[in-house]
Amino acid sequence: MKKIWILWGMWPQASAHFYDLMIQKTIEQKPEVSNQDYPYMLISNIPVPDLIHSKSDQALTVHMVNQAAIDLEKAWVDFLIMTCNTMHLFQDEIMQWVSIPFVSMIDCVVDQVSYDQVKIVWLLWSSTTLESWLYTDQLIQRWVKTILPAIDEYEEISQVISRYISWTIASKDIEYLEKICCKIYAQWAESIILGCTELPLIVQDFPETYSFYKSDEILADKTLGLI
Repeated sequence: MKKIWILWGMWPQASAHFYDLMIQKTIEQKPEVSNQDYPYMLISNIPVPDLIHSKSDQALTVHMVNQAAIDLEKAWVDFLIMTCNTMHLFQDEIMQWVSIPFVSMIDCVVDQVSYDQVKIVWLLWSSTTLESWLYTDQLIQRWVKTILPAIDEYEEISQVISRYISWTIASKDIEYLEKICCKIYAQWAESIILGCTELPLIVQDFPETYSFYKSDEILADKTLGLI
């Protein structure tokens, strides 16, 4: 059986949620599932500095993850995944230290959007990744138009994510995100990419009328397909 190395989420709950997704999806695929049917997963949840608002501690973060990569490669895992969108900004720096095959969450999401022939998407993520081409570069190559919220909206979305991580999120934060989603659909978007691992957890009770690309679920499906 192949071993999967799951490299953390910015928040431990994101890693726990992904683990739950892997279990739930295994059960869905195998109605009479037994112990040996569940994937072999190694989870490394590293307490790195918060990168949601600033990349000032980027060097320390990458160093901590590099060290974990070196240590965990000794466990002979078959491939590596990262359940944090933001950390994909540093995937090249991280992967140069190990020889483990890497499955990119970003690639999985873009592949799914392209497969579904979606032509216009909105991208929601934290302000840290706003200036990057983490998703947009690949989407442009696939002829998918990507729309981004305004700067002030991104800043508020980041605050909502931070309050969720710190367990201080309020009902007004949920209402704000739903207001953003309503605005998005009023501007002819076909779907919304939730490009931060915490966002699928925040919007889980939103109406099914919204079409979300949830990066954690898409990665879970891809991962199970490889084992």
